[in-house]
Amino acid sequence: MTGKVKLSGHFFVLIVMGLSVKDQFPPVDLSHYIERYWSGTFNLNQEREFNMNIVPNGCVELILHLSDDHCLLNKPHSSFDKSPPFTLLGVYSKPYTAKFPSRVNAFGIRFYPDGFKNVFGVPPGEFLSTYEDGADVVGKELEHFWSKIREDKEASNRVSLANNFLRKQLAKNRVSYDKTHMAMHLIRQNRGLIGFSEITDKIPISLRQLQREFRKNYGITITDYIRLTRLNTANKYILANPGSLTELSYILNFSDQSHF
Repeated sequence: MTGKVKLSGHFFVLIVMGLSVKDQFPPVDLSHYIERYWSGTFNLNQEREFNMNIVPNGCVELILHLSDDHCLLNKPHSSFDKSPPFTLLGVYSKPYTAKFPSRVNAFGIRFYPDGFKNVFGVPPGEFLSTYEDGADVVGKELEHFWSKIREDKEASNRVSLANNFLRKQLAKNRVSYDKTHMAMHLIRQNRGLIGFSEITDKIPISLRQLQREFRKNYGITITDYIRLTRLNTANKYILANPGSLTELSYILNFSDQSHF
């Protein structure tokens, strides 16, 4: 049985065979940096082999494992290994696989790439299309935050803890005038349906300089991010509105469904 239950404008629960995920959206002051929080249980039935093929969403994912059982991930040209207690997933450009040999409970924070850079002061281009130990990238304060998240069993309390932690990090690291953040926010506002000229018309920067800053900080081009934003829009639409892709093709400005 596959199902999806939308509970309110602030969160929804996704239940499909073998997993249950509850998404919750951040407060307004953090919404330009964080797409969502989620709490999930994977391999609910403790199958011998439970794998997930994950579609790229153009975001950086921080996964805090709440139990001793973790998912298995692989880096390019390597075998699958047990992921760290606080796993940091970079921006992927292609689908990747996560394996769950047993039941796994986790709390996740999904950052926009520019959001991650502003919250932690680390360019996510440093771990593109791979995963890292979050403490190695962010610092030891992540371990203290993770221990508090593990101790609290209430999902709403975990979100409050995350809000407080991220606000403190943002106060230390946020760049007051970040043109790449402005460009990425503009792309997201338009669901990826925006041209270069419109971006540079609204942000005082040349296209060449903006391209250079994108590559330097995020390891991807503006074109890459526009494509990933459109893909993420499509993925969220399909989750909320299963069925015909005709309307979605039109929304995302594809000439027809086959082109999409």
